[in-house]
Amino acid sequence: MAAEPISPETARRATWDDECTAYYLLDRSDLSVVQELLPPGARSRAHAHDRSRQFFYVLRGDATMMLGPRTVSIPAGSGLEVPPRVRHQLRNDGDEDLEVMVVSTPRVSGSPHGRPRPQRRDTRNLVVGSYVRRTRAGDLDTVVRIEEGSDTSRWLGQGGRGWHEEVLGDPDMEHWVLVDRLDRVLAFGILAGLQEPGAVELRRMVVASEGRGQGLGRLLLRHLLEQALARPQVSTVWLDVGADNLRARSLYRSFGFEERPAPPGAVLLDNGLYLEWSARRH
Repeated sequence: MAAEPISPETARRATWDDECTAYYLLDRSDLSVVQELLPPGARSRAHAHDRSRQFFYVLRGDATMMLGPRTVSIPAGSGLEVPPRVRHQLRNDGDEDLEVMVVSTPRVSGSPHGRPRPQRRDTRNLVVGSYVRRTRAGDLDTVVRIEEGSDTSRWLGQGGRGWHEEVLGDPDMEHWVLVDRLDRVLAFGILAGLQEPGAVELRRMVVASEGRGQGLGRLLLRHLLEQALARPQVSTVWLDVGADNLRARSLYRSFGFEERPAPPGAVLLDNGLYLEWSARRH
């Protein structure tokens, strides 16, 4: 039995098809409980399980389930059982996000999500995972090592272990790390200005050199935007980025960040550019 309650904020998190999110609330061999979020148009691949019996309960939105030869609509507040060896596919055909609780017994082996993709491996031939969790004090040595890298530190302002410890204790800020399946930190990000309505600052986002080229920056940035916009009355996320940091600027532009004049009170790097992302434009 778990010693503490678990929620999407504390559960292991994974992303499939670059847009759908799964939170592993319970992940035992005999039973799993996964909370999944599918944006409009997303779907799993059609598949069947030899042994697992599943129950799909819709928390938000309207689900469409292909179940054998039938297509079944599942509105919010209702669910559907899928027996073993029955081919099925979960779809979000609506215009709003779909949130579903999936209970499986025994745990599903393999991945029914999205299109089959080769697993990526790091330089030591270990499969790299892709989930984000809150930063712990024990992560900070690695966080500091990442930001002190010669190809990173020149674009950053404040830093060091003491600074990160202050961030962890500041209720106006959130510190997140992206880790692999061995719980090794490969990237981190910080949100600031969370207690005031309006705009949230993406204070820092860094990917370790050994984690680059695998889409981890995109995964972390997407998570940070989701966390910022989950707060009431927040519709804008801003950041400053070095004018010569072309790699980071390209990533932010691909998400829709736009360069704008810095508002009063915004503190930028010496060569920093003010970039802004607005939900109203997306």
